[in-house]
Amino acid sequence: MRYDVTRPKSPTRTLTSILVEGGIVNEAQVEQALARQRETGNLIGETLVELGFTSEENIGWALSKQLGIPYVDVRPEAIDSEHVRRFPEQVLRRVQAVPLFGSRSELTVAMADPTDQDAVQELRQTVGGSLSLVIGSPGSLRRAIDAVYGPSKQAPHPETAPSGSGKADGTAEPPPRDVVWDRAGTNFLMFHLHTARKKGASEIHFTPTDGALSIHYRTDAGLESQAAERPEAGIFLRARLGVLGIFDLEGTSDLMSQGSIAMDVGPDRMVLSVSHCRAASGIATVIRLSPRPTQVPELNALGVSPIAEAEIRDMVEGPEGIVIVHGPPRSGGSLVLASLAALAAHAPRRMLAIEPSHVTPYPEQVTRLTFGKREDAQAHWADLVVGQGADVAILDDFLLGDSIADALCGASVGRLLFVRTDWLDGKALLRYLAGTRHGRAVFADRPFALLGLPTARREGSRVWSSAEERAGGLSAIILTDEDRDKIQNERQT
Repeated sequence: MRYDVTRPKSPTRTLTSILVEGGIVNEAQVEQALARQRETGNLIGETLVELGFTSEENIGWALSKQLGIPYVDVRPEAIDSEHVRRFPEQVLRRVQAVPLFGSRSELTVAMADPTDQDAVQELRQTVGGSLSLVIGSPGSLRRAIDAVYGPSKQAPHPETAPSGSGKADGTAEPPPRDVVWDRAGTNFLMFHLHTARKKGASEIHFTPTDGALSIHYRTDAGLESQAAERPEAGIFLRARLGVLGIFDLEGTSDLMSQGSIAMDVGPDRMVLSVSHCRAASGIATVIRLSPRPTQVPELNALGVSPIAEAEIRDMVEGPEGIVIVHGPPRSGGSLVLASLAALAAHAPRRMLAIEPSHVTPYPEQVTRLTFGKREDAQAHWADLVVGQGADVAILDDFLLGDSIADALCGASVGRLLFVRTDWLDGKALLRYLAGTRHGRAVFADRPFALLGLPTARREGSRVWSSAEERAGGLSAIILTDEDRDKIQNERQT
């Protein structure tokens, strides 16, 4: 929910009535707090905490319910100190606010009192753009500011309610309600993307469990557990991802839904590879994080040997040929296709890419077609390539398994074809293709090469290293005249 110095919705219920209905305080405690408030002039929420009747977290939760603004548990390790330092320390302490994440023109800020329009206006003038407001408890905001600027020289504030605090019925205080998120899911998604990136994580796992949404980040240490969220946060997350183009499984009988989207998170340009899966406990979501390159590295920077690179450069100079990039998913195959496309783009050519998402940095002259289902791409790619008169066709991640044989069909004649598939063993792939119905004709005289991707799984901070640092050595098989003769002799025998 975004607030561009507009007021939060007008409360229809009092803060104390929400606390009473939630069983957090009782009427007698409210009366006592009101009497104390008249003496001190403090806010009613502050007074209830001062008297030990409840905690700051409960006040934040109730204020969120009252105003319709998300409440977050501001954690010092999750904030971006660069954004915090855009504001004078004394301003943040005075208005009780902490910037969480965003860009230079749009910022999400946690405030103890988002109804203070003078404070909001002061913050907006510093940002020079839009503010998205959330509620944070005063204690968590102070700790976050202290983590950046150092402890305040003022007298310390009590950080928690006295030990006598509890529910009105005398039972123990429940665990803090970490987050009450907006239904649009925008802040929920951005919070976890920002926090996961700061931890060097490569994946975020959202798994429904009994009465909660479990969250894990995949870091260098493995799968690290994070604070659980309310179960409805998963609904908000999928709603936001749906707006961005990843279809939700809710209301369908589908087992899974997946896709990739590009997103800027602060200074980081990311690609989010999203997978929804229908499990017994509900819909589980995994977001794979990776950097979005703005420039395409050359083949030698990706690990291709100088000899193999020279052979491929000669190949793409000609009018036809096939290069198949093979290896496991998420091993940089799309970036290799982009590097091949960059080599082929030096001359005026009609270039066509059929791809699962619009995130690979292809040259501008490439016409891009995004498919929703692999089956559709498999069924229609040949007609598209021929019908569009493509000189160069890029087929990304849909000719998998035995369907890779279709890359040798008549639609490949007279054009360059760059294909990505999931075969792991290049020699086994070559033997398989040689035995298919089009293999003999293609291998007789058509330029042909295989580029094998590294098979090691990269997780954690290794995902965020540069393409050159991540290059694990691409194996290459360039078909020579000797290889062609050998293949033909094997077929004859």
